[in-house]
Amino acid sequence: MQRTVAAFALLPLSLAACGPTASPSTGPGPSDTLRIGGARPGTGAIERLVYQPVSPALPAIPAANGALAIRVIEPTSGSARPRSQRTIIYGTVGTGQAALEINGTAVPVAPNGAFIAYLPTPQDGAWRLRAQRGGEEVTQTLEHARPSTGGGGSTGAASQNAVYATARAGTVTGGADTLATGSDAIYARPTPTGTYRWFFPRGARLSVVERRGDQYRVQLDPSTEAWVDARNLQVAETGAPPAPGAVTASTTRAEGWTDLRVRAGGRPFLVEVTQTGAVVTVYGATATTVSGGQATGEAAGGSARITVPTGGMPWGYKAWYEGSGDLVVRVRRPPAIDAANPLRGRRIVIDPGHPPAGATGPTGLYEGDANLAIALPLAEKLRARGAEVILTRTGREGLVSSTNSSQELGARVRLAVERDADLLISVHNNAFGEGQDPFQAHGTSVYYFHPMSAGLAQSLDREIVGVTRIRDIGARESNLALARPTWMPTALTESLFMPIPEQEAALRDPAFVDRLADAHVAGIEAFLRSRAGGGR
Repeated sequence: MQRTVAAFALLPLSLAACGPTASPSTGPGPSDTLRIGGARPGTGAIERLVYQPVSPALPAIPAANGALAIRVIEPTSGSARPRSQRTIIYGTVGTGQAALEINGTAVPVAPNGAFIAYLPTPQDGAWRLRAQRGGEEVTQTLEHARPSTGGGGSTGAASQNAVYATARAGTVTGGADTLATGSDAIYARPTPTGTYRWFFPRGARLSVVERRGDQYRVQLDPSTEAWVDARNLQVAETGAPPAPGAVTASTTRAEGWTDLRVRAGGRPFLVEVTQTGAVVTVYGATATTVSGGQATGEAAGGSARITVPTGGMPWGYKAWYEGSGDLVVRVRRPPAIDAANPLRGRRIVIDPGHPPAGATGPTGLYEGDANLAIALPLAEKLRARGAEVILTRTGREGLVSSTNSSQELGARVRLAVERDADLLISVHNNAFGEGQDPFQAHGTSVYYFHPMSAGLAQSLDREIVGVTRIRDIGARESNLALARPTWMPTALTESLFMPIPEQEAALRDPAFVDRLADAHVAGIEAFLRSRAGGGR
């Protein structure tokens, strides 16, 4: 028996689902018809359901009729049992002519054999799959790892918890000497689990008031505190942090940037990018005077705020301490852009995201390969328009590591800074988090972290969604390593979702991939044109 599942019917059912007894969502269609003839799960004929795409504007999924074989991509055997009530399971049965059942629920199969379902997480941690074609039947059981019954972890960090009666002097010893990549200097958060807000180069001197587990709480000024990982600070048992006091500052204008030098004595700082310049807050400064004619300053509430105008939004910035404790903030002005040919002369780093890590689609397309397939023609199209393009990789090998994500991501953003790139674009495709409903959560998105990158992300998103024609998640701020560099506008694109069958299939289609590359070019070009004449 064959039944086609209508795409529009899923949404009301899944929106109404509110507990483990709700009907499972097996694909883009009604999920209340599970099997034929009242057959007991695991026996009898399986009703064949034909997958209907949730993104029908994409190219049609090509048919495949290979050997009947079950291959589950996610979840993986032996992985931890998800804590969510429902779980995504996807993979392939090798043929579009198959019928599939998972834990007693009939699941639609795409023409190329791919499947994706959103089912109740099995209480016993086991997924039991059956697939049939004609007189053939294959089965597979996939089991999650059993929960650990071991004791609690180490209490070493907790035993050091203390609120200090008198603030202690802390010096940043981790990270790097210069803030430029967003992954070099150490970060601080406004709460123990908040997003990054401050980035402190090595040598910053902090007022430490509490140790809590693996973090220190530091007092930046009377009303501002931050949390820093303990491994990045050296805290003195005796001695006081820098006392509040006046600071002086001066500016020097050079080709392409303005340097702000503050006699900060190692005091912590924050750089904020605005529509007209950069505002540098120096904490613990009770007064400030600024010379050089390129900045203005004021002090209030225990901090000094120094404004460096750039005649428009800055292109980026770097910051570091010199041996004397002086703080130098280099504010980058926009390059000279020709509105008629905005790509001419621009140096652009294109990063095909992954490896390490990365998602895999139902029929085995690895995200790193899909990203590279977009990035290579993107690079050639940019070069044809006069840009200098640097690729972080041209094959499966990373810059420094194919297994250590932290090292590899750090190397990629350092390359962009060391080569003095005008832009950094990281090309990705997406995957789902634990418990997400794939039929509701998929869409096109682009991510940025700093304000000078928002326009780039918005331009890319607008052009890419015009090609994918799926839900527009939009341009969003996110704390991602490839979005954090401070020296240039950066963006990370997520065009499609690897686990969705027709989206994975589209990423195998050379004509569609070429259109995605064109969309990236158009987004980059539109952003640069919008910044033409933006003041050097």
